[in-house]
Amino acid sequence: MPNNSHQQNPSAPQGMDGILAERMATGGGALCNDQNGLCLGVRGNIDASKSGVYTSIAKLAMLLDNGSKNNSNEVPLVSIQTDQAAFLVKEYGGRTVVFRVPASEEGNGDQIGGIENGNVGDGGTSIDQ
Repeated sequence: MPNNSHQQNPSAPQGMDGILAERMATGGGALCNDQNGLCLGVRGNIDASKSGVYTSIAKLAMLLDNGSKNNSNEVPLVSIQTDQAAFLVKEYGGRTVVFRVPASEEGNGDQIGGIENGNVGDGGTSIDQ
């Protein structure tokens, strides 16, 4: 019998649906668009009527980053921060994915949903409002 040292709460939701459900409960949201900006799916607290804007932002960020000679195959991650939330926008295989992370109620406002001062952790592009 294998020793499973990583025990999970059996009542907790599993996998990606579980993670999304947990984030949605705290005001988060997720959105996915096709290459034309048409919304393919949305969950949680995010405005689907702005789906085309998110796709445009992702495409413009790729144009700005195309001048970089290093890692020209990398797609930039755009972080847009407001007083209420941070929006993470990135293109994956022709689809634009957007996550809304609500502002943390702790601290002094320099941290929004685990993102501190626009630093995303993987060198992503940051646009502060």
